[in-house]
Amino acid sequence: MINEYTPIKLFARKTGASTITQQLVKNLTNDKDGSGIGGALRKVREIFRAIVLEKQYTKDEILEAYLNTLRLSYKWGGVQAGANYFFGKDVADLSIAEAASLAGITKNPSVYNPYENPEKNIERRNDILFMMHQQEKISDEDYEKSLKEELVLDNSIRESSAVYSYFTDMVIEQVIDDLMAEYGMTKGEATEYLYNGGLKIYSTVDPTVQGAIEEVMANKPYYKNGSPLFSTKEVTYVKDGKEYKQTPQAAMVSVDYEGKIVGVVGGLGEKTNNRVLNRAVDSLRHTGSTMKPIGAYAPAMEYHYITYSTALYDDYCWMEPDDNNPGKEREWPRNYNGNYSKAPVPVVHAIKKSLNTIAVRALKLLTPEASYDFLTNSLHISSLTSSDIGYSQLALGGMTYGISPLEMAAAYTIFGNGGKYITPYCYTTVEDSSGEVILETKTTQVQAISEETAYIMNRALKQVLVDGTGAGLAPKRLDAVGKTGTSSDDKDHWFIGVTPYYSTAVWYGYDEPAVLTIRDYGTHAPTTAWRNVMNKCQAELPSKSFPVAKDVIQLEFCRVNGCIANANCTEREIGYYTEDNLPPVCMEH
Repeated sequence: MINEYTPIKLFARKTGASTITQQLVKNLTNDKDGSGIGGALRKVREIFRAIVLEKQYTKDEILEAYLNTLRLSYKWGGVQAGANYFFGKDVADLSIAEAASLAGITKNPSVYNPYENPEKNIERRNDILFMMHQQEKISDEDYEKSLKEELVLDNSIRESSAVYSYFTDMVIEQVIDDLMAEYGMTKGEATEYLYNGGLKIYSTVDPTVQGAIEEVMANKPYYKNGSPLFSTKEVTYVKDGKEYKQTPQAAMVSVDYEGKIVGVVGGLGEKTNNRVLNRAVDSLRHTGSTMKPIGAYAPAMEYHYITYSTALYDDYCWMEPDDNNPGKEREWPRNYNGNYSKAPVPVVHAIKKSLNTIAVRALKLLTPEASYDFLTNSLHISSLTSSDIGYSQLALGGMTYGISPLEMAAAYTIFGNGGKYITPYCYTTVEDSSGEVILETKTTQVQAISEETAYIMNRALKQVLVDGTGAGLAPKRLDAVGKTGTSSDDKDHWFIGVTPYYSTAVWYGYDEPAVLTIRDYGTHAPTTAWRNVMNKCQAELPSKSFPVAKDVIQLEFCRVNGCIANANCTEREIGYYTEDNLPPVCMEH
């Protein structure tokens, strides 16, 4: 008490002060106030409860109750359950070394769990064996034998335990992080509290969306000629001098227009463990051409550098060093097909054809500095660094680290939400065992671009699914827009799709980046996967359209030069504009 509550520090750090009886009281009451006045009052309550317990029960009875309630993992309590879970035995059949392993866990279940940290468990077990021997509880022979005994765990119960969805994994990780931030808990304390604190967590999951994503991402053979939609081609890579094999992976995440994450799957095939890598949230990948709408076109249109049909020249912009031929230069940028039309191309046509040259020229008008500011401050992209202020990074998606599918899905909501960006979240509130709200999600809303720019970009992205790189892959019933993307080295493949209900990002590639020629498989797998999910999860939803900005006007433009068409222009189509950002009338015809 002196050490904790006065300036006099008898010990260098906080020190526990609980008897076995007090520990039993804590296990039974779940009274967890940890510091300050609350912690002091909790300790007083604990002491008086322990005194009452000691008056009514013998030491053996208290120890028996303690052994039946102590925590040995996030899900398992009591030595009998622990013996079953870790060793597949009745507690009476444990060896001395196995009993010491169980006893060792109690010091800190997150640190000394033998599944997660076997070396630390053995180290702690051996300390306990030493003390047992020192106190003459075991013989010299038993001590030496137990020290040499191998830690052999039985995985049968662990492997048959329920495997959570990727969504549940995501919520667990987020709540743990928020408990640490809000209450100053360690990760172990927050994890223990989440699993054993009787919490009620209200998530944002939409079971229909989650189920549709899980079904498609299971990648069962159903797509074409009995083959899976996503390739299962195995490749070899070398890391730290060792050779490994890998098959392609994928991730998909959907966000609604309130910022709610409604569905997420972070890997292909059957999920076999809990809290595994969630590629939709945790993996950063090069975004390829999906960067063009948010890094170049939308902000350039917002600041009136371009319009829906502004024609920019389809040719390389400058020469740069050729990495494959030292001492020589090459034309940059190159379009994906390697060709230039060497003619003016309207922005809407460049978007649907995914021309690299036009995106770079639009960014040149905007400047990389303005793009970086827009992406980080308006769209809250968190993985960009100052080294990403460049043309390849912000126009073509070749940034230093990459962006997660979740942040890409959230960024694209501006094209279906009247230009508003809302930070994505996976739960609304968390209540403790007494019903008190202990965590509540607070969102940030930004008008990233105007309603007019959002709708004009929406109509431009519509063309991708009409006769562009995603032609023929639009879902049924409801309107949809989107953008395909492929990194320059064919290692990352994307589609970001937007409907009146959801913005969804799909990534496809290898965990350890390797070439994946997606065209060899007969369809653009990310776009097809998105279409299949939207067809399932939107089948019963009411008809709904994208919000139309009232100040957007429709005019015909000349397809040759992108100018407003006059009576003599023979090649023309509808474009979308605002009165204060119009291209000139065509003078060529």
